[in-house]
Amino acid sequence: MIVIGMSNSKLLARDIARKLNVEYFDLDLRHSVDGEMHMKFSENVEGRRVLLVQSFYPHQNNALVEVLFAANHARDLNAKEIILVAPYLSYLREDVRKEKNECVSITILGEILSGAVDSIISVDPHVRDLNKHFSIPVYSVNAGELIKAYVKNNYNGVVVVGPDENSRNLVTGLGERFFVLDKKRKDEFNVKFSKGYNLENKKVVLIDDVAITGGTLIQAIKYLDLKDVDCFVIHPVFSGGALKELEKHANVISCNTIDNDSNKIDVSGIIARKIKDEWGS
Repeated sequence: MIVIGMSNSKLLARDIARKLNVEYFDLDLRHSVDGEMHMKFSENVEGRRVLLVQSFYPHQNNALVEVLFAANHARDLNAKEIILVAPYLSYLREDVRKEKNECVSITILGEILSGAVDSIISVDPHVRDLNKHFSIPVYSVNAGELIKAYVKNNYNGVVVVGPDENSRNLVTGLGERFFVLDKKRKDEFNVKFSKGYNLENKKVVLIDDVAITGGTLIQAIKYLDLKDVDCFVIHPVFSGGALKELEKHANVISCNTIDNDSNKIDVSGIIARKIKDEWGS
């Protein structure tokens, strides 16, 4: 077994390899003046199980092309098996055709990746049952348990809030009390909530699975009129200046499925454990 760290996930890939006690190298990737990729493996992969570690953010289009090139390159060099470890997997939000002639991105992603790799591991994907969209095995690992453990170990008497129904499983049973807001989305940047809550003089923790613009969390903070709040996020996309904007309102703690300054919870252990469970070390 050998672990290859790709552009978006080298730090996480090294930690996974260390926990598995297997060989590791960074993908050797250069770009010509016209933007084309030149790719090289620094070690021989013939007859070996290859783990490509790549989160599909930032630059998800480039990340996808990089995976496709690396997977086919490994295949060409007679790798035994190719496993994609994609801690954050993009293109999962469009899973049905809502308008005539609209692209269903998850279906196309499933077809593309199923033809390139032998199996996939992802962390808390936005779509719960990815296997119906892929013709290869897709394994999901749960970072929500890491967040729950962090909250239980570091807070007393805290109120835990989920900003929408997608976060219900993350907040259930946590804190002095917990609840989920009734959210109505207007667009990517604006949401509204119904029902009122009295949280005066309470320490509050907000937990969400994905933060893209941070708008849901910020508006939840304003709606609840929170002064002392910590926000936990599994997938800290934080496009543009979203992280800095959210940090004006809260202390932000995220998992390292996507590399950024808010990372405090390491998912390398649960990924390595899943790899051991399925393939050994």
